Amino acid sequence: MYQFVETICIKDGEPRNLSLHAERLNRTMRAFFPGSRPITEAELLHDIPFISGLQKARVLYNEKGIIEREIVPYSMRHISRLCVVEDNDIDYSWKSTDRTILLRQRAKAPSYDEVVIVKNGCVTDTSYTNICFFDGKEWFTPDTPLLRGTMREFLLANGIIRETRIMKEDIAKYQKISLINAMIELESLVLPISSIDI
Repeated sequence: MYQFVETICIKDGEPRNLSLHAERLNRTMRAFFPGSRPITEAELLHDIPFISGLQKARVLYNEKGIIEREIVPYSMRHISRLCVVEDNDIDYSWKSTDRTILLRQRAKAPSYDEVVIVKNGCVTDTSYTNICFFDGKEWFTPDTPLLRGTMREFLLANGIIRETRIMKEDIAKYQKISLINAMIELESLVLPISSIDI
């Protein structure tokens, strides 16, 4: 039985990019459970308690619809060293609760805090974030992500970042890297390119 998940950032009691999460959830439902009833934003997340700061909502769903909601405090992971790993067969196009394939990549570099995954020579994502690179003037994100994250989609739609092909050998051309996901905004977790072992 397929089981999927949406991880939604709640800041000071307000969900971030909720419409993008609802769009992705319904796109997944249509692909795996044809004929399923669309789920509204109100159904996706409701009765949010007001708590100052960041919280993480985890919403699980399958062919029956939403099966579980959990809201917990959020704290960002400490990341200081990254390593490039390669897998030409990796596929994580849908946000599933089964992260085995991503954890397998992470396990390739146990002495590092995180990995940058390269597929067929193209930079994709880390094991838990999309990524952006800064060239001194603009932020760019690879056009070959494993998963099209909601923060990435928001930043692209608003012209804050641009999509481009980034090969493994291009990494060194950039000045810094920013890890982004539903919980992490652009420039909230930034490292110099020298922190990546290519």
